[in-house]
Amino acid sequence: MFDRYLDKSVTLTPTAIPEQGGTLGALEWALSNPQENRPIPHYVNALRQLRKASQGISGHRDEIQFSRTVQSRLSDLSQELGLHRTHFQIVNDGDPLIVKEAAGEHLISPTHFENGAYFSHPHADHQLDYGAQQLPKIQVGRYVRFGRNAAINAGGDVRIGDGAWLSPGSQLLRQDHDPYGRLSIGSRTVAMTRLPPVRLCDYAWVGREAIVGWNADYLGKGSIVGLRSFVNSWVGDYSIVGDQGKILQYLPYKSWLMESFQPTVEQTLQISDWEVVNADWLIAYRDEEPLDCETPTELKAVLKELTGQASALLIGPDAQGMAPWFADRATDIISDSRDGFARLLQWAQDAGQRRLRVRADLNSDALPFVTGGHYHYRRKLGYGVVVVSALKGQPPTTVVDEALRVCAPGGLLLYPLTALGALGGSVSPLFIRRADIKLGHLEFACLEKV
Repeated sequence: MFDRYLDKSVTLTPTAIPEQGGTLGALEWALSNPQENRPIPHYVNALRQLRKASQGISGHRDEIQFSRTVQSRLSDLSQELGLHRTHFQIVNDGDPLIVKEAAGEHLISPTHFENGAYFSHPHADHQLDYGAQQLPKIQVGRYVRFGRNAAINAGGDVRIGDGAWLSPGSQLLRQDHDPYGRLSIGSRTVAMTRLPPVRLCDYAWVGREAIVGWNADYLGKGSIVGLRSFVNSWVGDYSIVGDQGKILQYLPYKSWLMESFQPTVEQTLQISDWEVVNADWLIAYRDEEPLDCETPTELKAVLKELTGQASALLIGPDAQGMAPWFADRATDIISDSRDGFARLLQWAQDAGQRRLRVRADLNSDALPFVTGGHYHYRRKLGYGVVVVSALKGQPPTTVVDEALRVCAPGGLLLYPLTALGALGGSVSPLFIRRADIKLGHLEFACLEKV
């Protein structure tokens, strides 16, 4: 009986502890072999050397210089492996800035690494045969601060925008072990999952000793992850979150200022009275046409049949106006622009809606899943309602395939009637057509996922 659980393709070979100077395991051998020409050992060696060197950082000059060292070492690696020059990119533009205000001053350094901050590699022994193009990309913008002992686990592409801050002791993880799979000793043998890229947008702030988990593929512009929090799903633009990604507050006035005026990093440092910004924003907000908070009757009838408080995913520029119609459930919005986010977040703040997330990286042929695309803990996850309000030139079948992937079994997809004809019969086995409904100036086919 027990033998049926054993994978006969897995072999265990006892090996002797080597004499001094010997190696254990394929990765250690590859790292110590000067003739090794596979990309992974070169990548691992580069990150290990940089990690060790970061322990010697002392003072602002060293922090800035080490950033240049990182860029130089990774640029050399790109050249050695024939990669594009932007595959690894640490932007060092700008001079140190002395910011004087009130009773003191502060130094804002160009992109820099404090003592012990580093990038690392997960499970490289399982990727020894990866080609150069499969190596994770590392791209870092201007005036980024990596705090003391901040750790970035580069198990997938890492993109960090201008002015972002990883506080001391914070961790950005791009690797995964399934606790409902192998036991602890066994999960150490599992190859790294190919995870989605992670993007820290401009001015994102990861608090002290906070952990950003493997499923968090996006930390929004101007967002804040509270100290010692653990988040394992994406964080919306201009929001403050605590443990497990719980939304604590929105920052609509910051969204209004940053998106309306698009200040430079240097100009942003000159803004100190945010109460004035908020006051001016509220005046502008009062002059705008209020959002329609009355859920259309046809939509009410459709949503009434959904069990529980199923979450909603609204896709496209028209999605923002629909958000109040889903105020009774967790709602995610993906748009191609941050225009209007300030008004939407102010509405959410005033209405006590603390389950709204917004992001501006719409790519309908690769939608982010509620957990980053994986079925963890053997749970069936997904959105109860997916509304596609714009296609933006994407092939209709691709959009529907993605919508199907992120929609929960029994969930509903509202798809534009004008685009339905282009699908032909390709999705008929996947959906049951429930009804056609009109929401504002848009008409949708209401499809139920089988």
